[in-house]
Amino acid sequence: MKRILTLILLCGAVLSASAQAVEEYQPTSTWPYICSDFMDGTLHQSTGGDMEGKFNIHLLESRLHFIEGNLVKEASPADVYSVKIGQDIFVNAGGTMMRVLAKSDNGIVAQLTEIDVTRLNETGGAYGSSSNSMATTALSSIENVGGIGARVNHMEMKNSKNEGKILPVITKLYIVTGNKVIFATKKDVSEASDKEAFKSFQKEHKIKWRDPQSLLQVVDFLAGTGSHDGQSATSRTK
Repeated sequence: MKRILTLILLCGAVLSASAQAVEEYQPTSTWPYICSDFMDGTLHQSTGGDMEGKFNIHLLESRLHFIEGNLVKEASPADVYSVKIGQDIFVNAGGTMMRVLAKSDNGIVAQLTEIDVTRLNETGGAYGSSSNSMATTALSSIENVGGIGARVNHMEMKNSKNEGKILPVITKLYIVTGNKVIFATKKDVSEASDKEAFKSFQKEHKIKWRDPQSLLQVVDFLAGTGSHDGQSATSRTK
């Protein structure tokens, strides 16, 4: 019995330590990425075949970065359809990379993670009493990381990742159906659809606007009330 109890406590300690390690990652001005390191993945290109490699998502403009040799480079948005990084799938939605949270035959609910420039520019807090110059310096540093045609050494970046300032981030939910990319709020969905039809839809469905699974009902509603051209958004996640 004691052995079982000890094993349970050890497992709990390991899981707690692992969770803490995940939670402790914070992007910095010298490492402005969604992931703590570049991860194995598969890029689905807009034209041509798939490409295996190590990828990450840059937070300033939500662009896809990859490693070529020892260098960090930025993929042209025109060449990116979607990418699987680790267990996550990111789609190119309007030129920015968004993580897929839920999908149906009619589209997807996706999350955009980006730098919270408002918080970065706020005075006080972690950035000191005069943060405008700090924010400018941080953003200038971020802009110099990667970029199309840039030649930045991956290991040099990795070794200096903790030398920069911690970046505040913000997440937003979007609905992607056909060629439409709509901010997942009542106001934005109403403006993107027939207002009377949307009112009727809201009466019949109690949408939880922060719940990706609930938002799939909005995806299906938008797909059913308007025509759209182009390849299905859902096909990007396959």
